[in-house]
Amino acid sequence: MCENATNPNYHGPTVRALLIALDAWADSGIEPPESNYPSLNDHTLVPLDAARRFFPRIPGVTFPPMLNALELLEFGPLFDSEGGILTELPPLLGPSYKIFVPKPDNDGLDIAGIRPMEIRAPLGTNAGWNVRAPGFRAPNLCGLNGSFVPFATTKTERLAKGDPRKSLKERYEDHEGYVNAVERAATELVHERFLLPEDADRFISDAKASSVLK
Repeated sequence: MCENATNPNYHGPTVRALLIALDAWADSGIEPPESNYPSLNDHTLVPLDAARRFFPRIPGVTFPPMLNALELLEFGPLFDSEGGILTELPPLLGPSYKIFVPKPDNDGLDIAGIRPMEIRAPLGTNAGWNVRAPGFRAPNLCGLNGSFVPFATTKTERLAKGDPRKSLKERYEDHEGYVNAVERAATELVHERFLLPEDADRFISDAKASSVLK
């Protein structure tokens, strides 16, 4: 079992938009959307300990104490990058790559990257990692699962819980404010070509029909 509720797969609309952009690039030479991948140069990629310091102290949430290492495996002198004969089994651990992770903001959301609708008009903290719950080999990583930790509805509620993240009401004030935030984010994403107009319309319709701050 994972510690936090698994986050929904919200990459579908982004993938659809990028497939259209890929076709346009391949067929017509239209440049794809500008990349915004994490980088060491702008400090949006950081060591794990630094990411832990930046991540908000959310009650009940354990930031990963470890990450998956990446070492070269040594299978013996008769095996190289092109193949060969395995003479060292199990393999020996060779040199390790230094691993960095995306830097989070005050909400625990990655600063760099495409930042889809769920990040630009968030209802909680979406993270690409999860850890195992107590009694289920905690605190090892819960493989292939992300996390979703919802925001409190009001400031009073979040203060009572000790949650440093702004509440929904502090962010959006009311339901109309949330819908407006979704509309702004949809416009930005369509302009950046990370969202198709039909998917933008769906996000806006869903926001209007939602119970957020009603």
